[in-house]
Amino acid sequence: MKTIFFMFLSLTALMGKPTIQDSVVEATYNGYVDEMYEFTDADGSTYGFAEIEASAAQKYDLDSTDLVGKLFRVTYKMDTAVDEEDEEYDIYVIVDLKVLE
Repeated sequence: MKTIFFMFLSLTALMGKPTIQDSVVEATYNGYVDEMYEFTDADGSTYGFAEIEASAAQKYDLDSTDLVGKLFRVTYKMDTAVDEEDEEYDIYVIVDLKVLE
């Protein structure tokens, strides 16, 4: 019985973290502000994205001011980063973009 318990415990440990589903928001692009890609949704909530995946960055040049004021469907995920003091914190990463206007 102990063998079965330890085998189950080992398999559970090897499975790793559960997969977290990406989130989606429709929001207007405000520009690259304070080293963040900033968007505001219809409710007035502001989203700051610290990073953008290469596949999403290839679709649109968010560093250009041409896209400011455009409505996007932003697919994003939350990731964990570590600061200089080895403290973990959450960052939002753009996974995909689509212009809606």
